[in-house]
Amino acid sequence: MKQLLIIQNGSTEMMRLAFDEILYIRSDGNYCVMTLSNGEEIQLWINLKAITELIDQQMRQQEIVFVRVGKQYVLNLHYISRIDTKKDQLSLWRKELSQKIVLDSISHKALQLLEEGLKQKQNEL
Repeated sequence: MKQLLIIQNGSTEMMRLAFDEILYIRSDGNYCVMTLSNGEEIQLWINLKAITELIDQQMRQQEIVFVRVGKQYVLNLHYISRIDTKKDQLSLWRKELSQKIVLDSISHKALQLLEEGLKQKQNEL
């Protein structure tokens, strides 16, 4: 059974989404845009800090697969295909659509920290 994220989106909508279908979440001021692996984008009436806390609460038993990168993004680690600290770009791969997404508005320092964290995690395995 898939682990589901339950989100109260505003005062009139409740959603259930499978964690593995969430590609990334991008902050846009006081709300966020969640991009799913099928390409669908969902506007959330919740800020990035609150959605990060919600994910942490609901994934207690799961391996951590989401990481906050800089001030603007929360990424699903399973979709990261490339980190280029020279160009300050991060690439995500949507296998369902055979499509690469390049995020280039992430700070150099945030990308370096992400790269170091992934290397450390790999060394622990």
